[in-house]
Amino acid sequence: MTTSIPLDALSGWLRDEIGRARTGDVAVLAGHYAIFSAGAAAVDLLDDDALVPPAVAEMVAFTKCTWRAACEAIVSTPTQRARLLVLVDDIQFVRPALSDIAARERLGAALADNYLRGLRALPAWHTQVLGEHGIAAGRVLPRAAERAVFSERELRAQAVTHVRERLHQADALRAGLTANDDESRITVSHPEHGDYCLVHSGHTSCAGGYLELLARVHRAGIRTLIALIPMRCLGPVTLGTALAPRLFGIDGLTVVNIAVPDVASGEPAAVARG
Repeated sequence: MTTSIPLDALSGWLRDEIGRARTGDVAVLAGHYAIFSAGAAAVDLLDDDALVPPAVAEMVAFTKCTWRAACEAIVSTPTQRARLLVLVDDIQFVRPALSDIAARERLGAALADNYLRGLRALPAWHTQVLGEHGIAAGRVLPRAAERAVFSERELRAQAVTHVRERLHQADALRAGLTANDDESRITVSHPEHGDYCLVHSGHTSCAGGYLELLARVHRAGIRTLIALIPMRCLGPVTLGTALAPRLFGIDGLTVVNIAVPDVASGEPAAVARG
């Protein structure tokens, strides 16, 4: 079941949703942003004077809308249990202009790695908005001590490792996992979502990456995750949410996914509870 929220009411809705969480810490995934590169150093294009190509303007607008709404909600809620979480898409828009697919993938991975190694705190724009709202950096749930943001590329790689480990556990079949002979293709069967290829040739999808993110925040003590995601990601995110208890035994984590449409469209966001 889904409900809808007008975008101009998003911050107030988030504040109320945080207040409804009764047990454990709360994390709000917001300000999800992308880095962009055709082969040179990757950039986030979030500075107000950045030249944003029309093809990526929707993603940049999503980042700014959701981060401001989350910061407004966090600063106006009385509980200190709520934290912010930032995820970087370091896959989709890192597109080196090379015809050789293998070389393109290697260069894309290197460019993303270089970006992450140079990033310890949040991006400058995120940090600026935190300051405008008087929110301390400690209210951000970091990926690790050495870096604040979570990486989609890393989460997907970690998901492949953990799904393969799960495949070799005694109850893998009961969890719905099967594989071909060389384990290059791992499929999961879910009562509601049917059969889904979760790992193919060493890679997984957005669903696998989200599954790994849920495992990470659960281990960090989060018991309610409120995630602002692009509307186009709702399908795989919903699947990742459904698979989390079945595959990784994630219990006691309430997940609320809010799919945000193109900000310029004026359409409302959709809420899906997992």
